[in-house]
Amino acid sequence: MGLLFMPAMLPAAGRQYYPPVGGQAGRAARRGSGQVMSGVDPGVARAEDVWYRSYPFWDAYFALVLVGTVAATAADGLPPGRKAAAILLLVLLSLAYAALGRKALRSRGERHPGCRVYAGAMVLMFVPATVLAPVTATGLAALAPQVYMVYGTARGFALMVVLFSGAIGSAMVASGAGVTLSLVMMLVAIACSGLLATFIGRLSAQNRERALLIDELDRTRDELAAVSREAGVLAERERLARDIHDTIAQGFTSIVMLAQAAEAEVGPNRHLDLVARTARENLAETRGLVAALAPPALAEGSLVEALRRLAADFALPVDMDVEGEQRPLGAAAEAVLLRVAQEALANVRKHAGARSVWMALEFGAGEARLTVADDGRGFDPEAVASGFGLRGMRGRVEQAGGGLAVRSGAGEGAVVEAVLPCSA
Repeated sequence: MGLLFMPAMLPAAGRQYYPPVGGQAGRAARRGSGQVMSGVDPGVARAEDVWYRSYPFWDAYFALVLVGTVAATAADGLPPGRKAAAILLLVLLSLAYAALGRKALRSRGERHPGCRVYAGAMVLMFVPATVLAPVTATGLAALAPQVYMVYGTARGFALMVVLFSGAIGSAMVASGAGVTLSLVMMLVAIACSGLLATFIGRLSAQNRERALLIDELDRTRDELAAVSREAGVLAERERLARDIHDTIAQGFTSIVMLAQAAEAEVGPNRHLDLVARTARENLAETRGLVAALAPPALAEGSLVEALRRLAADFALPVDMDVEGEQRPLGAAAEAVLLRVAQEALANVRKHAGARSVWMALEFGAGEARLTVADDGRGFDPEAVASGFGLRGMRGRVEQAGGGLAVRSGAGEGAVVEAVLPCSA
């Protein structure tokens, strides 16, 4: 009888399941359509019960227990007709699991239309099998976890009462035990199953609550990091303002004064020489400030080389395409496109759950176009218009006179596309 209590020892309650999705955004982007950095609420992703992410395990477990039950039934000393009928019912039960049970486990339990049919199949096939061959009651070890995962604690317990009653009752009576002992053992088994299912269900709920708490802490940490970045940006702006005031602004003031002095004199050559020299010095200062603000990756080569290094260092495979005649776009434009690529790939890593990424840089007539696509979960761009760093990317591109397109959909992956004007 020890096998009859095995189901209660396995994970049971808690139907928290969110099915995985994928997409073909990379292919769509190549055709000119597609969508941006995909993602779902990370709190929801963390709150998934680990048992519901282990479908191959449950399939293998069900098959192993069922094969063992069929083997035990075949070896039992029962009349051939009863054994054949019991084995046939077990085979039909396995077909019902393949057609309905697996989908029910993957589709939030009772919300799947085949759940009630599968429950009826378990009762109509398993209980008669235990009546024909009591040894088939060992199959409860495979059915109990399914019952609680699909139907929850309350409804699962009601269904387990039916399965336990038929299985244990027929097994006890067939073994010659008295009706009273059969009833007591039946009640004990049902009670143990229900209590342990309730206990495990509460543990599952606590795990989800803790996962959500961890996600809240992560969001708080990200907010603090964002505040720190904003403070750093403000400090850098103040430093740049001081540098510009002390160098470029003062230099241009000198140029204006020298030009005015030249206009008032008959021989302005000396002042014009000073104007030219001051202008050259301020041009050098301006180039120095721009170079100091440029991304370090661009200091080591062209934009294409920087993007290729970024793709090579990324955690996922990145298919990198370059179209058109390569040419310098200017330090400001190249810095903007590189920042967009970095932020887009960071979003893929954090939120998309993608398997691959496609990135393309197109040199067109009077413009440059950067596209980053992934085959991840996808999302609603309107719902997260200010999230995933999209606001920062859009603001940076628009400041440079370009535009940012963000397109995505649930299960369709995502695409981000930045277009900047540049000289041909």
